[in-house]
Amino acid sequence: MITGRRPFLLGSLALGGCIFDRAYYQKNAQQKAFLDGLQALAKPALASNNPLQIEEAAKQSLTLASNVAAFADWRGILKVVDGNAQNVAVTLDIGPQVSLYAFNDWALAMAGSVADLFSARSRQSAPPGLSDGAIAALKTFRLGQTVSISGRMGEIAGSGLFDLSRLFGKGDTDNRQFLLIPRFVARLETLAPAD
Repeated sequence: MITGRRPFLLGSLALGGCIFDRAYYQKNAQQKAFLDGLQALAKPALASNNPLQIEEAAKQSLTLASNVAAFADWRGILKVVDGNAQNVAVTLDIGPQVSLYAFNDWALAMAGSVADLFSARSRQSAPPGLSDGAIAALKTFRLGQTVSISGRMGEIAGSGLFDLSRLFGKGDTDNRQFLLIPRFVARLETLAPAD
């Protein structure tokens, strides 16, 4: 009778270990702190249904992102890859409904509603959002794969070529959408398989 319980007990322990394993976005302290900060800003603002609180929370979210600067060994799930090796745009989920966006293709970045963000910006060529090493590594991954990333948060945004502060003055709906699904621009130096 004891031998019959042993496989069940071992199977339960293995399953329990999987259940209590931390999510991919909680494995790096800096990434977890950033996501916790975003959540702490967004939840009360969205619950208040007050446009002024929503706008202030969106501003504070951008300030929080600019304070991150360089990051290393963050985890993300590769969601979208557009373009080719020369002109690429990548979207990675770095937490629940939070994305990083890196691109070398300025035509893709300026398509649609994003175009007006660039209208008053410098016409000099933009810094690439993905290093050559990151592009080479990107060729070995599949969509939905969890990857380890390193880079700089807002390097492109900070250069004045992509300024999310123009989001403000648009309206409550745009600010609310940003808080529900924030998407930040980043410069990605390395992409590697996550362990």
